[in-house]
Amino acid sequence: MARKKRESHVTFDDDVDRRMFLKYGAAFSTAVAMSGLICQNATAVDLTRKDMTGKHKVLGCNPQTSTDGYWDNTTKPVLEVNSGDVVEIETGTHLMGQMIPGASIEDWMKWFKEVIDKTPETYTYPDTLTGAKKLKRGAGHHHLTGPIYVNGAEPGDILQVEILEIVPTAYGFNLNPETSFVKLGLLADEYPKGKTRWYRVDLKNMKFEFAPGIEIPVRPFPGTIGVELPDAGMWSNVPPGRHGGNLDNKDLVAGTVLYLPVWVKGAGFKTGDSHLAQGHGEVNLNALEGAYRNITVRLTARKDLKALVDWPMASTPTHWMTMGMHTDLLESTKMAVRKAITFLNKYYGMDPLEAYAFCSMAVDLHVTQLVDYTLGIHAMIPKTCFVGEQYAKKNGLLLV
Repeated sequence: MARKKRESHVTFDDDVDRRMFLKYGAAFSTAVAMSGLICQNATAVDLTRKDMTGKHKVLGCNPQTSTDGYWDNTTKPVLEVNSGDVVEIETGTHLMGQMIPGASIEDWMKWFKEVIDKTPETYTYPDTLTGAKKLKRGAGHHHLTGPIYVNGAEPGDILQVEILEIVPTAYGFNLNPETSFVKLGLLADEYPKGKTRWYRVDLKNMKFEFAPGIEIPVRPFPGTIGVELPDAGMWSNVPPGRHGGNLDNKDLVAGTVLYLPVWVKGAGFKTGDSHLAQGHGEVNLNALEGAYRNITVRLTARKDLKALVDWPMASTPTHWMTMGMHTDLLESTKMAVRKAITFLNKYYGMDPLEAYAFCSMAVDLHVTQLVDYTLGIHAMIPKTCFVGEQYAKKNGLLLV
């Protein structure tokens, strides 16, 4: 009786044996076969460089079109697009698509160690702005599709990334690691035992059952979305920074526009680490994470925003978003507020001292994530405050 009850539950736990998983496998296998969602040699649908005519292109996910969790500006682009083109991008699950339902914490540790071992010269990117130091870490466990070369994008430009649509897969996982393997997570010392948790996603109603009687909304967003860094080397995807990268920002949903400074010719755009649900403040290492059938973006090289944007920022239909990233959470908060003040001054002409007061009265500060070495805070500036005609006309895409 207990087994029947467990089989009807939507959660795949890490002690589910392989025989049990086979009972679910047919449905998952059918979905995977139809959409090419798992990026492994044996199962990937080969959409390598399937350039479509016109301004809409498709980039499938397989070992030839993706990388482990690192940034390296010498990586050969897998797709070339023109500024303003729309790209439909498929993403894979973590560890080059190996994280599929039934994978245990032991599987994850084994596969992650293999990634670390094959990327020994991968470091965290040193940056005085974020407090990050150059430390040998190996690549992250993320799986990134790209890089995409954007014609016309030059260092100093801003890459405007319009997130048009996100279609997730029908499952996702959450895990906290064994602290003896890697010590990540806000309360890692208090919860040293590692565990994976698997969940089926109700794509029709965009929710999943966390436990009987407990449902969590599905609100997909790319955990990693960014461009190549300026310096040569292999840089771990785990810490976010000036390139965007592993932002883990739950507000970067479809309908959002992300603005990223370009550091190398062609930008080198990549995305992956596909999140399905997360709180403000990812805490145990992961959100609910999986893969996307597609994330559709429009990539535009903007040469008119250099004086306005010098750090990743975003626009939602209702808010402007400035971002703070630092190894010290208080410094992250200060950065997010300083960026908000600078934006209000440059974009709306607000006196900096008055902008400081405006931030105290109108701007919400959200914890972005607390697990990526470099910690995140983002400031949400409500567009609804700017009702005057001279302001309201500037509340869409960034204008200069």
